[in-house]
Amino acid sequence: MSGIQLIQQILHYATLPRAAGLICVLTFMFGKRRRGRLMFMSLSAAVSMCLLMKEFFKVPRPWWSDVSKAPYLAEGGYAMPCLHTMLTAALLSAFALTSGRRVIRFLCAAGICAIGSWRIAAGLQRLPDVLTGAAAGLVIAFLLCLGNGRCQSSKENNKNTNCSLLTAVQVVILLSGFAAAVLFNEGWGSGTAVTVILLSLLEKPFQKAGAGRTAFGRIYGTVFAACIYIGLSILLPFLIEWLITPLWPGQTLIAALITLIPCCLRLFPLF
Repeated sequence: MSGIQLIQQILHYATLPRAAGLICVLTFMFGKRRRGRLMFMSLSAAVSMCLLMKEFFKVPRPWWSDVSKAPYLAEGGYAMPCLHTMLTAALLSAFALTSGRRVIRFLCAAGICAIGSWRIAAGLQRLPDVLTGAAAGLVIAFLLCLGNGRCQSSKENNKNTNCSLLTAVQVVILLSGFAAAVLFNEGWGSGTAVTVILLSLLEKPFQKAGAGRTAFGRIYGTVFAACIYIGLSILLPFLIEWLITPLWPGQTLIAALITLIPCCLRLFPLF
């Protein structure tokens, strides 16, 4: 394997839902809970909507007419939108929109452009595939951040307004997640949607536990959560997929447990 192929493999796996879930867990554990939940919602929506959009557009891969020209790490299925770019755009946009620092926003924008450029340069996607994925990811993050911002503002001003936009978006994410799970046996959208709901219901216990957190606790708690996430990612598929059929309920449960259990460490003051 050449050095370029190794880099391509790293980028490939780093922009898939499993790696994105780890990033969300780390953000939730070390940073702000609100940002972590927004990134989880962005992950769920991006995975589910990408599958549904692919089925709607039905754009073939660039090498569909001649398989012998397929590039390294060539994937099956439809091409538009690009999952890797859409997922990167959704997560980094959610992170950037919840940050007031221009440097962070610039780095997030550069990361989205870098992933899209790599997909095109490697012959894995066409320009329209990448642009559609990036635009869809940005729209998802913007709607989630807008709805969450209005909800936070109404709570701070003690207004008796329901967070209608955020609630509507969450319902759409949950429904699209289960639709993608049933149609395509892909449980990451539905699983992470369940995780977001449970994390939201546990907000008050998280607030109480967070009062006693220390800087050292944040660090080793985040490292411990990462280890748990990796361990569950390896073990749970072997345990659950043998017990639950059809496939999509098991995958939904796997994705939910893998992402929820590490985050629950924040319920303990030591972490």
